[in-house]
Amino acid sequence: MNPMYHLVDRVNENRSKHWWIRLGTKDSDTALTVAGNLTARLKNLGDDVDTSYYWDAGHGADNDPGDFVKWIATVSGYRS
Repeated sequence: MNPMYHLVDRVNENRSKHWWIRLGTKDSDTALTVAGNLTARLKNLGDDVDTSYYWDAGHGADNDPGDFVKWIATVSGYRS
């Protein structure tokens, strides 16, 4: 599952323009450079990207779910 094909070789103009990328620094399934390269490419395309690494966390870490909900509200324009 390599998204770069859709961001480099055949750029998908219908892709999301807002990205929330999180990765644990002890992730044994995904290299840290994957998130770095993905972030760099998306920013170069002009997309809004929010990337963070969770220190000492593994694969699938979710350390800031409240911030994610706030981010969704911001990018979607939701007002309660």
